Amino acid sequence: MPITTVSARRAATALTALVLAAAAVAGCGAPDDGRGRAAPSPAAADTAPGASPPVSRPSVSHSAGTATPAPGGYLTLPLSASGRVPVLRHGPRTGDGGDGGEEVAGPGGTAGRASGDRVVALTFDAALSPEDAKRAAEDGVRHDNPELFAALRRAKAPATVFMTGVWARAHRDRARAIGRDRLFEVGNLSRSHRAFTPDCAGLPALGPGRHLAEVRDGLKEIRAAGVSRPTPYFRFPGGCHDDRSRRAVAPAGVTAVAGDVDAADTGASDPEELAGRVLEKVRPGSVVVLRWDRERAPATAEAVGRLVPELRERGYRLVRVSELVAAAMGRAPASPSASSVPPR
Repeated sequence: MPITTVSARRAATALTALVLAAAAVAGCGAPDDGRGRAAPSPAAADTAPGASPPVSRPSVSHSAGTATPAPGGYLTLPLSASGRVPVLRHGPRTGDGGDGGEEVAGPGGTAGRASGDRVVALTFDAALSPEDAKRAAEDGVRHDNPELFAALRRAKAPATVFMTGVWARAHRDRARAIGRDRLFEVGNLSRSHRAFTPDCAGLPALGPGRHLAEVRDGLKEIRAAGVSRPTPYFRFPGGCHDDRSRRAVAPAGVTAVAGDVDAADTGASDPEELAGRVLEKVRPGSVVVLRWDRERAPATAEAVGRLVPELRERGYRLVRVSELVAAAMGRAPASPSASSVPPR
């Protein structure tokens, strides 16, 4: 996705990227309460028309404001000065139609593209723990979602799918198909979907010293399933993280991706209501979090079939997470999806 040159009028905004580029909303910019996706975030908070969201206590060094190439040509956001992985909650923000086209600071305080370019990233969690995989095998249940895969392909809708290593092993054919389709990119959801903090969404917590291994082992499982070019993007299970877990996984060279719109589709049964919930919350640059599991999120595939055309009707362009990261760093993505532009 091409990046619009920032004008002199916007130079002050772009300059702050040197200080804040690693933290869209992450605890790099403010302390993290470790309680998951619902936790409020200064940079993701709604603001009055024309106003910039507050950014508190940036902790990224001036020298950390450069894009870091990762294997596969993907860009990652830099570590904080104290060695924590950055957490991306949303991409650069532009005017959302209600603020007269004025720019709103996004991740790292960087200006977004021209106000006419409204982007949103759909992300999906393909989560499976060893215990769930065992029960599924015994009961003959598949935690895949073929209808969702088909719906996204019909709509030519780019997406980023975060897989646990256990899910990728249990659904090797689907993992491989997602990894080979140029519409999609694959992120890492850990190996076993254990929580990286205590008291996280009812998930069992990892044992001491297991954080980094969970990230690396998850990536190994994803590669073993046939995904040849996984991204360096990681999602903390349950969305929960704290300073300790962010430092622990830093050697893996990842950028953590949270999201600012949780569809809350687990157990949802009404596709229209689900799509409406997302449309109500979405803003330019949003990262939408959904589930890739027909058993646990049975309405998601149909909701996506309604959501995608409505987003495009409202002027949004669907992108993958790699394109948001590149935009946050003021760089073009290595290989933008040709299908990110809605069909005419």
